[in-house]
Amino acid sequence: MWRVFAGVLVLAVAQPLGAQSRSKLDKPMKGEVRVISPRFLEPCHIGAAVLELGRLARVLVGFESTPDCWLSSPGAAGRDDDEVLTGMSARQAFDHLMTLMPMFSWKEMDGVAVVRPKAAWDDPKDPLNFPTKPFEATGETSELEDVLHTVLQAVTPSVFYPKHWRVRGPEPAIDRPVAVAFPGGTMLEAINAVVRARQDVWWELGHTGSCDTLIVNTIDLHGSWIAEPIDFPHARR
Repeated sequence: MWRVFAGVLVLAVAQPLGAQSRSKLDKPMKGEVRVISPRFLEPCHIGAAVLELGRLARVLVGFESTPDCWLSSPGAAGRDDDEVLTGMSARQAFDHLMTLMPMFSWKEMDGVAVVRPKAAWDDPKDPLNFPTKPFEATGETSELEDVLHTVLQAVTPSVFYPKHWRVRGPEPAIDRPVAVAFPGGTMLEAINAVVRARQDVWWELGHTGSCDTLIVNTIDLHGSWIAEPIDFPHARR
């Protein structure tokens, strides 16, 4: 009986480990992967390298800027001094980029590679760390913009900016309906849940001005994006 129980226990432990090993982040990237080197970018633009890596590796990515920076502008590499990441997995590539971005660190969060300033992970005033109530979107009529509004309203305190212009790219593909059931957690976990449900977008949070901005963009960068202002007057830095 003990041998049977031990065998079942080994299988139970091995299965999660096997699932982790099949992460897209652990697959070798195909061909020559070139990204703009963070060492040649202005501090407020280094997110471009992170987002470009996610696009080329076809993995889900989230990026948070430092408190003094706006949004990054992902752009294709093409310089002689680009970082050439051939032969690496996406996980190894992100580890390498962090050696060039000492103010940042990254974590895999259920398949999403999230890069944030090191201090942001445990900052109680960072909106991405705010508690967020459970919510559910069916996907039948839940366009992405509506789901993002639901996320921002579920945060405590609410970070939803009730009166703002509709800011988006010209392509309608970004608003394809999305089905997601979020059990509760942090704003960061809620946004990641939406990105995982879509599987074709990345997110970025920029800090500056009177309010911060969350942008969700399709991985292919073909004009499909939505920008949402983030309002958190009770937790200003």
